[in-house]
Amino acid sequence: MMFCRMSVVIIMLLAGALVKQARADTNASCTTLFDEADLQKAGLTISAIHFEQQNVFDLSEPGTFWLHRFANYSHIISKEVTIANDLLFAPQSPLDLAELAETERILRGRSYIRDADVEVSHYCPATNTVEVLVKTWDNWSLLPKIDFSSEGGSTEYSIGIAEDNLLGTGNQLQLDYAKDAERTGYLFSFASPNIMGSHWQALTRYANNSDGESYQVNIQRPFYRLSSPWAVSFDVSKDKQQITDYVLGEKVNQYDRTQQGFSSFVGLRLAGNSKRIHRLNSGVTLEDVSFTENADTLFELPAERNLSRVWVEYQLLEDQYRKLYNINQFNRVEDINLGWQAYLRLGHVQKGLGADANGWQVDAAIEKAWSLQSDLWLLGSVRYHGLKMADLRQQLLSTHWQLVYQLSRQSSVVGILDLQRGQDLFEDEALYLGGDTGLRAFPLFYQRGDNRMVATAEYRYYTDWNILHIFDVGFAGFADAGRSWGAEQRGESEIDDSVLYGVGVGVRLLSTHSSRGTMVHIDLTRPVTDNPELGNWQWRVTAKRRF
Repeated sequence: MMFCRMSVVIIMLLAGALVKQARADTNASCTTLFDEADLQKAGLTISAIHFEQQNVFDLSEPGTFWLHRFANYSHIISKEVTIANDLLFAPQSPLDLAELAETERILRGRSYIRDADVEVSHYCPATNTVEVLVKTWDNWSLLPKIDFSSEGGSTEYSIGIAEDNLLGTGNQLQLDYAKDAERTGYLFSFASPNIMGSHWQALTRYANNSDGESYQVNIQRPFYRLSSPWAVSFDVSKDKQQITDYVLGEKVNQYDRTQQGFSSFVGLRLAGNSKRIHRLNSGVTLEDVSFTENADTLFELPAERNLSRVWVEYQLLEDQYRKLYNINQFNRVEDINLGWQAYLRLGHVQKGLGADANGWQVDAAIEKAWSLQSDLWLLGSVRYHGLKMADLRQQLLSTHWQLVYQLSRQSSVVGILDLQRGQDLFEDEALYLGGDTGLRAFPLFYQRGDNRMVATAEYRYYTDWNILHIFDVGFAGFADAGRSWGAEQRGESEIDDSVLYGVGVGVRLLSTHSSRGTMVHIDLTRPVTDNPELGNWQWRVTAKRRF
């Protein structure tokens, strides 16, 4: 009996040794030395997936100190399961290099991921398999918010917190409380971009202000990958905003707008090859817009409207993504699609759904990027909106063009042309010009109209400077020209009622480790104007997503 037990133990030990040896032989047959041709061989499968999640700061870099150590210590790194939920492949699945590249783009698109690298790390010719390494670098995702101002005996403040990667799960949570001269209120929002790896998304947003409430509930399963066969979405919302009319940047009227809506659609991918995707979506949108007076209302309110409709939409997407640099940002990867992207949506506005009258709505867009030379890029888009119902004949044609000539790794010349031609636009949707909408040397909402034109020429310089490993530094010199015209004016003025010009220089501070990817613009600008109230040179500080 004792002999039998000893024999069993010996056999188990020998079996374990053989398994370990087999694993060792397998690992020994794998190599990190391979080329693209090796990975193009037929029948390759993925035997294992490895993960490397990097913290916010690399503490081995020179110049890091206690602030970076504290940030890493207090930050919860994205969990492996959070990263794995976004993968488009799994162990034992066939190797598809396009799937690896698409997964990389999906991960980079998450706000809590600064960069991602998905590549084959080991090639095992003996077993005709590969191992894949998924490396990610986290962004700092906890963003406190404290604003305070006191002017003219009135105090305004807001306090809140936003977490874009809650406990490393990729979920987003925001809490805000704000008070100003006209309202107090709080905001709560929660979003999950990939519920338990199902590719379903959820968003809940609720704001309760002293003058009303706003909310949104959205549940959807989008076309999360190029080959997704279907998509579905449900959205319920109510939004209350104060709308202000301006002349030369000065407030001349104000009223409240309440928008209530429901939208749902189902989408299907049509037949096509893997590089050219065709989709067909169909849905219903209920849209009701109303207006109410407030203490600053001086003019007649806009007419209320209901544009509830059913619609069908065709989409075209060509998969020609490239990893580029210094197009809209700097010192980080930008996924730019060089293929055609287009959609055409035809909607039937119906009184049976609550609309004011029967009618038709058409929305269409087409965009593309071209590589004219190795250092010359052209990005263009054209959009059209049309609405015909009762006596309304509304149209808006928009086109945007951007030419980027990369002089070197550290400098570019950029030209931008933005044109919008409108007819019968709603009063609360007029096209303003100034500040963030173009013409940086002029105040926000300086000109107003149904038409708008902006042209910009800009020189950009990208330095290797870094402030505390938190901000990358760039510089810009620019000249803007533009005009907005054609709408009925309230408090009309003949000052600067023509094409406007402005010049300026500025500093760009890119928040390299923030989940919001904010770029701080500090500009010194000078307008060319006949308005005596505008100074010659003035400072502007704004936060944007682009250079």
